[in-house]
Formats: sequence, C-alpha cells, structure tokens
Amino acid sequence: MINDEIFQPQFHQEIIDEILFDFHKYGPVNQSHLETLAYYKKLKPETFKKYEPKLMFLMGLFYKTAEPNTFFEAVYSSYAQAILDDTGHNFSPVQADAYNSIKKFTNFSFSAPTSAGKSFLFQEIIKESNGDIIIVIPSRALLSEYLIKVKKLVSKETLVLAFIEIVNTKRTKNRIFIITPERGEELFKNLDKLNIELILLDEAQLSEEGIRGMKFDSFVRRIEQKLNNVKKVFTHPFIVNPEAQFLKHNITNNTDSETYNQKTVGKIYIEHYNNKFKYFSPFEDKIGGRNVEGNLIKEIIQKNGTALIFISKSKIYDGSFMDTYSEYVDLCENIENKDALRYINKLEDFFGTTNDNEKQSLLIFLMRKGIVIHHGSIPLKARLIIEDFVNNKHARICFSTSTLIQGINMPFDLVWINNFTFNGNEDQKTLNLKNLIGRAGRTTLENNYFDYGYVVIERKNKKLFVSRLNKESSISETSELDEEGNSNNEDFADIVDAIKNDTFNTDLHLTESQIARINDSDIDEDIKFILDNFLNAENKPLTAKEYYHLKESRRKNLKKSFENIYKVHLRRQELTNGEKQVLSTSIPVLLWLIQGKSFAEIISLRYAFLSEKDFRRKLRSQLTKSEITLKEFRKLLNDKKVRYSCIANSLPDINFKKGVPLFSTKTHLLEVDFDKVVYDTYDYIDKVLSLSIKDPVSSVFILYFQKTADQRASILSNYIKYGTNDETEIWMLKYGFTFDEIEELKQHIMTIDETEITFKESISEYILDEDNLQLIERYLYTE
Repeated sequence: MINDEIFQPQFHQEIIDEILFDFHKYGPVNQSHLETLAYYKKLKPETFKKYEPKLMFLMGLFYKTAEPNTFFEAVYSSYAQAILDDTGHNFSPVQADAYNSIKKFTNFSFSAPTSAGKSFLFQEIIKESNGDIIIVIPSRALLSEYLIKVKKLVSKETLVLAFIEIVNTKRTKNRIFIITPERGEELFKNLDKLNIELILLDEAQLSEEGIRGMKFDSFVRRIEQKLNNVKKVFTHPFIVNPEAQFLKHNITNNTDSETYNQKTVGKIYIEHYNNKFKYFSPFEDKIGGRNVEGNLIKEIIQKNGTALIFISKSKIYDGSFMDTYSEYVDLCENIENKDALRYINKLEDFFGTTNDNEKQSLLIFLMRKGIVIHHGSIPLKARLIIEDFVNNKHARICFSTSTLIQGINMPFDLVWINNFTFNGNEDQKTLNLKNLIGRAGRTTLENNYFDYGYVVIERKNKKLFVSRLNKESSISETSELDEEGNSNNEDFADIVDAIKNDTFNTDLHLTESQIARINDSDIDEDIKFILDNFLNAENKPLTAKEYYHLKESRRKNLKKSFENIYKVHLRRQELTNGEKQVLSTSIPVLLWLIQGKSFAEIISLRYAFLSEKDFRRKLRSQLTKSEITLKEFRKLLNDKKVRYSCIANSLPDINFKKGVPLFSTKTHLLEVDFDKVVYDTYDYIDKVLSLSIKDPVSSVFILYFQKTADQRASILSNYIKYGTNDETEIWMLKYGFTFDEIEELKQHIMTIDETEITFKESISEYILDEDNLQLIERYLYTE
C-alpha cells in the first residue's frame, strides 16, 4: 500500500518488516509490496540498503546474494545450496521448479512474469542438450536476439539456423533451429534426418492472434501428431491457465502445467497530463496525486539511463512523435563513442545512405543522438544492429511499437505508454499491457541490489490501465482452428482439413487439396506466357528496368498471369483489388532480388522509381541546356507527384479490399520519406514474397515442370523460391548467409554442399575484418 507517509523523512521499519514476512510466507507475488519497496529504494536509498541482502534471499534471487550475515539469511542460503545440489544450477526457486518439471514431463506448459529469469533457465537447458532443438518464436522480431544468445552458448559443432535446413552434416553434432510457425514446414520434410530432443514454444500466447494464431496452432497439432513423445515446453507471460495449450490440442501424454506469480522487479507508477507528472498507485492509491519533483525523464536521460516510449506505428511513419517528445530528443547530443559509431556505420552501409545526401534517414539521424526506433518493418539485419546498440548501453531513448511486447529482452529504466491501443480481445489487451510493463526496470546482477523501474501512462488512460493491471489474464481453451464459421477460416480451410487428415505435401509446402486444385486448373497458358516473357534466350530473368519498359499491354498481361497462378491454390475464384495491387507491386521487387541486388541497391532503385529520379535528372538537364527556364523548371517539378505504390500486406487476406497508398497522392517528389521506402520494401521481401508468394507460386512451376519437362519452369521456380538459380548461392542461402553477404563471400568459397563448406586461402584476408570473421567463424575449422 502506498500512502503519503512514504514521502516523509522517517523510515517506517514496521512496513518493511511486514512486507518481508509476507515474502517469507508467500513469496514475492504481491505487486503492491514491490511498489512500496521501489519507493523506499528511490526515496531513502541509504537506509534501505541494510534490508536488501535479506530481501534478495526472500525473493529467491540467489544469484544476487553475497555471504549470509544472519541466521535467517543462512537458512535461505542453505535452500539455495539445496537447489544447486539438486539441479546443478544457481537457480531461483521458480527456475528450479520449472527446470525439474521440464526434465520430468514430456509436455510442460507454464506462465511466469517477464522478469522471472526464463532466458537464463532456457540457456542452461540448451547447454545441457545433446539432441536437436526446435525453438518456436512468435515473430521474426525475436529472431536476432535468440540467434545471438544461442550462438554464444554452443560450440561450432552445434548448427544454429533461423530456418530448417540439413547442412554442414560432416561437422555437425546437433542442431538448433529458431523459427516462426510460418517457417516450420521444413521440419516435417526432414524428420527422418533429425534427432529432436526438445521443442520450445516461447510466447505461446500467440495462439490467440487470429490468422497468426491459427498458423501457430496448426504447427502445434502437426508436431503433436508426428512427435508425440518429444519433449515440448510452452511458455507464456502473466496467464492463469497455461494448461489451456493441452486442452485446445488434446495433448494428454505425460503433461504438467504451472503458473508462477513470483516477481523480481518493483514498479513506480506515474500519470502524465498537461506536461505534468504525478505519482499514483494502481492498487490502493492513497498518495493523493503527489507531484513528481523535477522532470524524471530528463533526469534518467541525463544520467545515462534509458527510456522506452511506446507509440503507434503511424506516429513513427508520419514523424509526429518528434514534435511530441522534442524536449527529450533535444537533450540527446551526438554520440562520439567509437563502438557506438561502428553500429551506426554498419546501418548506413546496409541502407546505402553513406555519402548520399539525397537519402535522408530519420532513423540513422536519431541513432547518432543515441535514440533508436524499433518496429516490425525495420529489416531484420537492421534490428539486430539496433538491439546490439541498445544492449551495449549506447541508447538513451527507444521509440517502439508492439514488437517489444513480443518478448524482446531489452529492459529500460522507464516505460512511457503513449499508445494505449492494443490488439485482440480484452484478455489479449490485458496480457499485452502487462508484457509491456514488464520492460520497465533493469534486472541487474549486482549483489544485494533491489531493482525497480518506472511506468508512465497518460491520465486519460488511467482508469482502464488500473483495471487491466489488476485483472487476471487467460487464454482460450479452444483453438480458432475449431471455431465454426470463423471469418479467418476461408483462406485457411485447406490447412485446417490437412491438419485433421494429415494431408500436407512436405516437398511443396502445400496441402494435397491445394495441389489438386492447381493440377485441375486451366493455367498452362498463363505459365507459358510468363516463361516466354520473364526469361530471355539464356534463361535469365528480365531486369526490373526491362520490365518497366515493356509495353503496357504486355506488363498488364504478366500481372494478370501472376494473379492467376497465385490464386489457383485458393478456394475462392477472385482476389480482392488490394491483393491484386500487392501482387503487382511485388513483381519488380522480386526481379531486383533475382538479379542479386543487395538490400541497399533495392532500396535505392525503389526510392529512385517512386521519386521519379529519371524525370528529375532529365528536367535538370533541360535547365542546364537552357531548354527550359528556371520558372518552368520549378513549375514542372512542383506539379509532378510521387508515383503510386500499394503498401505491403500479407497474402491471402480477403479483408484487404482495396490498396492503401504508401504515400499520399499530394506528396511532392522531394518529400518522399526514405525510411518509409525502407520499411515497406522489407515488408514486401519478408511478408509478401518470402511468406506469402514463394511456396504457392514456385510450386505451380514445379508441378508444370513435372508435367511438361520444360526446364525453364524449374529454373523460374528456383528464382522465386531462392532468388537465384546459382547452385553455390542456393547452398550459401541454406547455410544462413544473406544476398548482401553472399556477394563478397562467394569468391572465397572452394566447395559447398550438404556436408560442409571449404574455403580458399584468400579467406584469411576476408576475415581480417571483425564482422566478416563473426559471420563465418562457425564454419572455419583447423584440421
């Protein structure tokens, strides 16, 4: 309970003693007690110090304790030693209990707060494992963090990839695949080549998220069908019924579940209105709206702390957040630290903005001031750089959307929730809010040190905030796969049926009913038209520039043919106008990828296309040759607006009725936002081409090749599936290299196949660069 006495000079020992006794009896489960301790730590730090050793023992944070100084602490120290003797690890009681359940049961589902030390628990389990491990994460937003951590944990003999490929077999002892449910199809194709010991399904509350939840559930059901006896662990934050995962999928083999409510970090809650900040308690508020002295956010920034400001993606896209938080942005001076600048330079190289005055990136401009932007449309490689930047303590402010809700482990001293629009039903909104609050407060490793953080909300959201924070969260015991009449089901009915009947084709990543639909369709003329017009005499695809220069009628027919071969696997006969526009926009992006263009080159080409660079260059030439006057030049330039381009959107999506323009039709050519082009292009590469189009379209060409033996169809299928028809490049992709990395590395490879990579002597020069060494050191061996 927080009341005005806490702000008085005297220290109320009886309150502390009451809290400590409660923790001894029930564990650190009472949020109000943790809030009270946070206030004491903030307002009376020196007096509070003497309680911290005992507090760490009572909270079970044995990794933060020193030698016991009292009999009471010695008793808890003995408990810690017992856990160490039993598990072999310096675990907290929560970690120890979860560890023992994971070891004992085939299927274990548990819920725990974000600060419960789940990451450390999983790291220890991974280090102990000898077989293959599948780690399923809710989105690619978590991928970079997992890849970095897992690669540090294991030796070269463990293959770690962000997709499922059986490669480096000569050198590999076991494998760890870190995937999203959408990328799990390859698992079922390779089951006979794997020795799967553990499947870890992290942030499993994804099962509640509409279509993405259905994909997760379909993956769970398939692994339950095929791998019934393999150990599976489901994890969630803040839910009261983790056993729901078993109920919704009829998992009955050796199951156990547990809800852990023990928390490790205190929170101080603050409301904001009219540029003022006031303390409040969401539990039993008796503070009476006491003002926060000074400006807390400024103090945190000036003391090299970090603040997360949770805002909507639209505010990032339109740049309005810069005005709203200008006083905090202005506090951040340009960075001079060489390590920090190295991250920024890497990002500039990746975006292609180095020494290019035309491409102005707000993301990079802010990063130079120690301010980062984080959302799901930032390219994965860029997010990895940004997250490294934050975790190495170079950032002061992070403006983020819901990607941080998905479990990314980037804690902050303060979380300011400006955007109170959460997706899903009320349970999901409550869960997402609690997950976000969990980012407030760094969990340090400092002995005898109680950690706390600040949560700032807007006053208008206070009532709803308090209601959700004090509400229990649960997940449904029924999968959306089983919901009759579910509006999401039309485009996924084949998948639902295939799960029930085990009728997936693992080679084509389609259901047997979808393949039958393709084979029974009348699309041979569309396929032949594409092959005749997409490939030249040497069976090389035409370039994006050549595509743009095709006659309008031919380009229109190519778009229509692509529509036809994409939609033929669906149950419905027609695509929406929005879906058609997405497919149309994806074609030149696909062609750039096929040509092996780096991400920076693709961005540059698309930016030039949208901002009419050729038109502007021609206009300047006319001006310099005095063919037009300066007045005419300005008028012609001013009258010309940005080209239309539909925003990226995952397919199929029957609800995407009409295309949404990336830029307003009133946008001037010189006002094209470079960062928006970056984000949207990445969405096209990832969400549209990789996750939506690749499997059904490449499969159409494979089936046509099997029927006609037309070699061009096999070639084009490879281009669509991999972005290349070069065997070496395809193998390099399977080893986890990106096209950006392939361009330079390829020349140093002697041989590459399923068994191993061997390098030429020239590799010694390549790895003189530290980043290059990190890229391939797992594949370098000394005989």
